[in-house]
Amino acid sequence: MNKDAFSGFHPAVNLAFFLAALGMTMLVQHPVYLLISFAGGCAYLLYLQGRKGFLRQVGYLVPILVLMAVMNPMFNHEGVTVLWYLPNDNPVTMEAVCFGLASAGMMGASIVWFNCCNTVFTSDKIIYLFGRVIPALSLLISMTLRFVPRFKNFLQSVLRTQRAMHKPENKKEQLQQALSAFSATVSWAMEQSIVSADSMKSRGYGIGGRTAFSIYRFEKRDAAVLGILVLLCIGASVPHLTGLMGWTYYPSLNGQLLGPVQLLAYLCYGGMCNLPLMIDLLEDRKWNALRSKI
Repeated sequence: MNKDAFSGFHPAVNLAFFLAALGMTMLVQHPVYLLISFAGGCAYLLYLQGRKGFLRQVGYLVPILVLMAVMNPMFNHEGVTVLWYLPNDNPVTMEAVCFGLASAGMMGASIVWFNCCNTVFTSDKIIYLFGRVIPALSLLISMTLRFVPRFKNFLQSVLRTQRAMHKPENKKEQLQQALSAFSATVSWAMEQSIVSADSMKSRGYGIGGRTAFSIYRFEKRDAAVLGILVLLCIGASVPHLTGLMGWTYYPSLNGQLLGPVQLLAYLCYGGMCNLPLMIDLLEDRKWNALRSKI
């Protein structure tokens, strides 16, 4: 796992990037855009989590995406280009196959970007961005994001302790251990909620007229990165809004993949999706250069 320089930017810059990346991924169905988004998200997640963490995060995703891509042409028979016929005489069309691949790519890219967002966005950033606008909701979200990994870690710790004391010999004992560990974890969670409530009350939660302290300051580098992000986003989205990058899957594949406008849009979108990774690599290069002078 590497130290992420992009996480050190202002939370508004982080939020703007992930809104742009997720919004373009879910709204634009162009196949090249989906490929760029998925590749950019995977590259950034690999940098954030390392190879082991990346495989753990994405490993479960591959069979789900393959299933999505396969199931669509099995049940959706629209399209004019028939590839073959199923035993029940329903056609499998190239358009349905491509749409299934596109849907799987959109789902995979969205999940990967959400994983990146969950790594970059801490509870402090969420409270800073939304604490004054929707304080109760922002506190709830931050506490939930903090509670879920703690619940998971405690459950795994209980399971490891049980297996160290007695290794289950059959499926029934495994199930009994799992239920016992889950019950103990739920009890621990209830105790922690009482402790959190007492802690919040002792610190004045709910009292009106409280002030807010923030460690975040919007600096020149934040303005520069935000400006670059806006320009890249405009360059990637305007061709779609003007109809120059339209793409349809039904009744037949229709759209332009290569051309001056398309290539420029691909470069802008690729730059936008890889902006955090480029910032991280640039910071790593600066750090290595400074360390070599010591």
